[in-house]
Amino acid sequence: MQIAIDTPYVTISEFVVRSGQSKSAVERAIKTGQYLIRPKEEGSKSAVLINMVHMTMEAAAQAERAMGRANAQ
Repeated sequence: MQIAIDTPYVTISEFVVRSGQSKSAVERAIKTGQYLIRPKEEGSKSAVLINMVHMTMEAAAQAERAMGRANAQ
C-alpha cells in the first residue's frame, strides 16, 4: 500500500471542506481527542492545525485490519 499526503497539517476550515463535516463536529472531535492537533505554546493565537499524517496512518491501519478480517473468512 502506498499513500501520498499533500500536507502534514490542515486548518479546521480546510479539514471541514475535505471531510464534509460541520465545523462544530470537527471541533468536538478535537476536544474529545479523536483528532490529533499540532501542539501549541500556551497563550499562542496561531491556528489550530489537524495532524493529517496521524489520520492517514490511522486510516491505513484500519483498512489493513479490515482486509485481514476479510481474508480470514
